[in-house]
Amino acid sequence: MKKLSPVALKVWLSVLLVGALVCAPFVIWGESFVFPLLEERQHQAGWLVVISVILLAADSVAPIPATLVIMFLAAKAGTLAGIVGGTLGMSAGVLAAAWIGRAAVGRIAPRFFPDAELARLRDSLQKRLMLTLACMRSIPVLAETSVIIAAAAGVPVRKIFWATVLPNFVVSVIYSVAADDSFQTACLAFLLTLALSYGLWRWLGTKRT
Repeated sequence: MKKLSPVALKVWLSVLLVGALVCAPFVIWGESFVFPLLEERQHQAGWLVVISVILLAADSVAPIPATLVIMFLAAKAGTLAGIVGGTLGMSAGVLAAAWIGRAAVGRIAPRFFPDAELARLRDSLQKRLMLTLACMRSIPVLAETSVIIAAAAGVPVRKIFWATVLPNFVVSVIYSVAADDSFQTACLAFLLTLALSYGLWRWLGTKRT
């Protein structure tokens, strides 16, 4: 089995550390507070959209089940509300995660990665930025982790944002169309997004090689 280089090992450890930090709020506080907030406004479509957008925007720092929030919004306020609210909320969440990556993780990164290594990591990420971030948007934890890592490596926030807008829209469409308050449908929608992400990764990855 081929051993990882020291740089690759540090990258993987960094990804695991950031992923653990993203998971920490779920472990510490849980997500039980989310649905009472949504249920209080389930008959007020406008407020329900606003609350859902705020929750999705806080996804990188709070235990928010984004998939279920979008499906709840679509089930109660309509498919269009789910698509619009999901896209806006997830896009705002990308900006929040990118800010965390730039302001917090990005300040720590130089202690572990020399400037030359950071530059190579940044160049590598930017070459496959759209593909990497797009395919991670449907995967819990990795969606936020990939954005934080990209921003921490110095990828411009503007590039990260525009690379994720369309994937956020696609994910929101899938969950909003599938929303019917059933656990089975939620699972099928989740598996569909994973399958599409994997198929996109393989297809575009093959075309680039």
